[in-house]
This record gives sequence, structure tokens and C-alpha cells, in this order.
Amino acid sequence: MVRRIRGPLPAITLALVILLAGCSGLPATDQQEPTPEPTVENFSYPSGWSQEEIADLSVALQTHDETVNNTSRRSRLSITDEDSNRTTVRTVDTDAGTASVRWSDTLFGSDVHYYFSAEGVFEYDRTTGELNRNPDENWTQARVASHERLQLQRPLLELDVNATETVTVEGTTAVRYNVTGIRDPIRVPANNATGHVVVTETGYIAEFNITRGNDEFSRQTRYGVSEFGNATVARPAWMPEE
Repeated sequence: MVRRIRGPLPAITLALVILLAGCSGLPATDQQEPTPEPTVENFSYPSGWSQEEIADLSVALQTHDETVNNTSRRSRLSITDEDSNRTTVRTVDTDAGTASVRWSDTLFGSDVHYYFSAEGVFEYDRTTGELNRNPDENWTQARVASHERLQLQRPLLELDVNATETVTVEGTTAVRYNVTGIRDPIRVPANNATGHVVVTETGYIAEFNITRGNDEFSRQTRYGVSEFGNATVARPAWMPEE
């Protein structure tokens, strides 16, 4: 027959009970605090941006340029108004040292594709089938992207924006702004604006969809960057082999 221990627990047994209780019930002091979820309040705004506004558009665009420079990526810019839709798709492949630009305009029926490589610059009119070859023309990736800066600046000028939420863009934390209007209508040919802008914590403008206008006109501009860091440019099928 097993005899039960009666009376107070021996000191060593009591100490063991307390120790085990501490291991299972008391919080560990060396555990790391969980990382707080990103919010518009604790978001690390890149240069030129703040929670309440585009603090400095020139700096914001420079930050964008510095972030995307020398990085493979694809961008698409579409401008739509009452008369036409103009779309430009740029792709830069830094690994292969190639780039392409496709430009179309429904007003004039234009659809032109440019291919940039070590062999030169090639221009193909997809409407007429005409191919122009410029093997001696120098080009750089910076030149291919340089025309984009002015096209980004125009729809962002004098915008009233307010950060509303944080989102994830291709694995990178970003902030989404709502467009609420125009700050100074006297300085730009528009007195109203709606839409949104998304800016990543690393500093590039990931996308925007902005409609600006007044009583005389309305223009929608859509922009987006995709395949950031891994875009590729294939040799076009229309380009003959040497």
C-alpha cells in the first residue's frame, strides 16, 4: 500500500514547485516585443512626402528617380481625356542592358515600339510596319527614363492629399494617399482633383490614378510600376536577326 505524504512539503520540493510554476505561468523577461503593424502614423515617409501632404514635389520626384535608377522595372503611364488615350509602357532590364518603350496615341492612330540595346536604337511603327534602325545612336537607361519625370510631375502638381492607410507593394510597405483636391488652383489649370497615390517606404511612386479638371476639361492620368527589380526585355519579334 502506498502511503501518502502528509503535512508541509519539504523545502526542496516547495522550491521546485515554485520554479515550475514560474516557467509555465510567469512571462519571460527576454522575449522580444512583436513589431507593431505599420500605420500612417509610424510609417517612414521618404523625402518629399509627409502624412498630410506632398511636402516638396521636386524632392519627392528626385527620391523616386534615385530609387528606380539602375533597377530593372516596368512602368505604364496612361493619359485619358475627351479626345484621346495616350499610353507609354517603359521596360528597363539592367541585367541584359536593354530597354523598350511602346507609345500609342488613339487621337493620331500612332503605335510605335522602340528597342534599345548594344546594337543601337530601333524604331518600329506598328501601324505602317516601317522599321528605322539607328545602330550608331548612343543611349543610356537614364535617358530612356528621363522623359517620365515631367509626365509624373504634371498630374501631381498642387495636389491636396492625405495618407489613409498602409499597404504592401511587391513585398515593400507603402502608404496610400487619397487625393482630396487642388491646393492652389491659380497655379495650375485645374480646380478639382480626385483619386489616389501610393508611395513605397523605399521612396518610389508605385502607382497613382488621378483625375484633374475644371469646368472646361477633365483628364485622368494613371501610372504604375511593376516587376520592380526583376523586369526583363525580350528581343522584339519584329526586329530581324543580323
